[in-house]
Amino acid sequence: MSKVSFVIPYWKGPLYLTECIETIHQQDFKDYEIVVVKDLAGDEVPEEVTGDSKVSVYEAWPKSDEELEEERKEEAEEEKPGKGEGGPSEEFDGEPEPELEEDTEVKIRSRGVGFCRNVGLSHAEGEYVYFIDCDDYLPDSASIGSMVSLADEKKLDVVMGNVWRSWFSPRNYEANIEKLTKETEWDKPEPLSDETLREKLRLRFSVHNMLIRRDFLVKEEITFPEASRHHSDMWFVLRVLDYARNNCYTTGSIYVSRKRNDKVNLPALSQKERHACARDYVKQYRNCMEFIGDRDPILKEMLERYCVDFTLTRFSRIIYGNKLTRQYSSELMKMENFKEYKKKYSGPNRLKISFIRKSKFRLAKKAAKLNKFVSKKKGFFGSKIQWYRFIEKHIFKKMSLRTDWVLFESFFGKSYSDSPKYLYEYLQRTRGDKYKYIWVVNHESEELKRSGKHKVCKMNSLRYMYYLSRCGYRIFNVRQPVWSKKRPGVVFLETWHGTPLKKLAMDLEDSYAANPHIKTVFYTQGKEWNHLISANPFSTEVFARAFGYDKEKILEYGYPRNDILYAPDKDQIAAGVKKEFGIPEGKRVILYAPTWRDDQAYKPGAYQFTLALDLDRMRKEFGDNSVVLLRTHYYIADMLDMSEYEGFVFNGSQYEDVSRLYLASDILITDYSSVFFDYANLRRPILFFAYDYDAYADEIRGLYINMEKELPGPILRTNDELVQALHDINEITERYSDRYEEFYNRFCCVDDGHASERTIEKLFGENQ
Repeated sequence: MSKVSFVIPYWKGPLYLTECIETIHQQDFKDYEIVVVKDLAGDEVPEEVTGDSKVSVYEAWPKSDEELEEERKEEAEEEKPGKGEGGPSEEFDGEPEPELEEDTEVKIRSRGVGFCRNVGLSHAEGEYVYFIDCDDYLPDSASIGSMVSLADEKKLDVVMGNVWRSWFSPRNYEANIEKLTKETEWDKPEPLSDETLREKLRLRFSVHNMLIRRDFLVKEEITFPEASRHHSDMWFVLRVLDYARNNCYTTGSIYVSRKRNDKVNLPALSQKERHACARDYVKQYRNCMEFIGDRDPILKEMLERYCVDFTLTRFSRIIYGNKLTRQYSSELMKMENFKEYKKKYSGPNRLKISFIRKSKFRLAKKAAKLNKFVSKKKGFFGSKIQWYRFIEKHIFKKMSLRTDWVLFESFFGKSYSDSPKYLYEYLQRTRGDKYKYIWVVNHESEELKRSGKHKVCKMNSLRYMYYLSRCGYRIFNVRQPVWSKKRPGVVFLETWHGTPLKKLAMDLEDSYAANPHIKTVFYTQGKEWNHLISANPFSTEVFARAFGYDKEKILEYGYPRNDILYAPDKDQIAAGVKKEFGIPEGKRVILYAPTWRDDQAYKPGAYQFTLALDLDRMRKEFGDNSVVLLRTHYYIADMLDMSEYEGFVFNGSQYEDVSRLYLASDILITDYSSVFFDYANLRRPILFFAYDYDAYADEIRGLYINMEKELPGPILRTNDELVQALHDINEITERYSDRYEEFYNRFCCVDDGHASERTIEKLFGENQ
């Protein structure tokens, strides 16, 4: 077989680059070289790459003073408001994004993907070249070999394969390659012409997964345009497809285009320079249209369709409010088949693109709002919450802000519990009627009823919208709703809900959450928090990094919910809890508190759980002197039926205050739930029943601490080991005493029973 030169432009993300190269090395095809070209103002190439015998590393060179000056003038001119246009609009569609600042260093020094690819192409020695971005990868080991075999056999200049998109790393990519290939397979490789070309270029003008004969590129003098940092693929691919006569499409190769899910710390260049991306697009589009003319009607049609799509999706976010708007408008006016192109869009989008074409940009904005209104409500009538939000925005937020109202929320209104509960009770004791207290609770709570004077509202109700808009203080233990925007003057205290064991937000490589933009959401929502509570120095460091949060605003005061663990009457509280459940006196109470598993979500926001603890065995071994107090995660609190274990298993999953359960127990069994960080304040035995530890630690989320070396108790992987440990609990307690002490000093060093006092005096003390 012929040799392949893989050309990889590299800007930022060393892990992305190493994973990309690993998938190349895993190919069945072995006659290849890898050419990495480092763009300027980017990360250094990792040593494991530079030391790879298959890899050659080159560097782009800086722009001349003349180029920089010309670029500055061009950007300044295009960013001026056009006639009759306003400033940048609000964001209309998609997930919330942070306001990423344009990086001056990137603008000045970065050469862009096209320039780097040309450098790589100049150094390539293979018969074929294959351009792959550093954050993408090849999930199938047969991908390249199948393309080379086809190209050699049929003497092809170009072979194009499938491109799939994913948020996940190569090891977590779960696509069934056989199924994907079978579902899209052609009877035989198809020439890239007519309908095949229309189908494959419908959503992309990209060089991704194209194997190209290098002699063909040299002969036709095809290179990437270097004047733009973005959208250089259009010009390159257009010329390749126009000049190549021997080409085909095959499903025998799959390329994964990986989306970067951290736009704050590790954005793609296109995410960092959104305006420049839109500016370069229209420039390259004009060049392509001038080149293609009437040479190839299909390619011209694909360019125009892609332009309509690009304009629609970028208008509200990026293009509106400067001279770029009129450039896009003028290009749309030139399209003879515009009416045909816009037929595929919804009514509001057809209005929007028509208004843009006619330079009626303010009307286009209104059409964009209408489109959002319809799409969010899934029709013109929508759900109650959509109308409540409309009332919130246009009525409630125009009412005065009440700085003497405090809104409390714990676990999205599921319970009267956690740190907000203890902060509220401290306020009741020390401030009384000076403030009006509002609790978000979805079900009646007898304990809340007895707590003092307050108001209640259900999550996402009209009353909830009213109080969310008007309360001068918010005290939550989870993130606020994505759509909620805090008013100026509101003081927002985020207490969070535990010392982190599992990696969070920005620290996650992949995310199994329902929202793949979770890192961006965390970043934007965290900006609204005035303060964030931490229970120890470890959490302070993690929260600052994982949430992108200002360390100076973190209150390392301990968790208010742990105050009860140091209460003078904690023994009486424990006795009261046992009485509530009907637990017989003298019985040892074993608290089992497993966490939920991210990979057991079977649809967005819906979760399942399988209890791994062998309750029959537990009852047989310990039924005479012990009981099990079960506490599952709040996501799956109502999914288990324990009626057959009456008298031995007491289900505390619906019990509002887990801190009270800690006091009532003698031993804790958990796995990856952060409950053991709080429980360690009691210095009671802890066992870790981690039956899926290997898969959980390596493949799902990853952990912050080394469980094998740092936990204050043994890791038990089978029910047999767990049962034996319970029999030998005194010996285990002695064996782990030193480690327990180290753990306590690291994670329980701040809690002392006065966290609520410190927190309330910080937030409300100045008002006294």
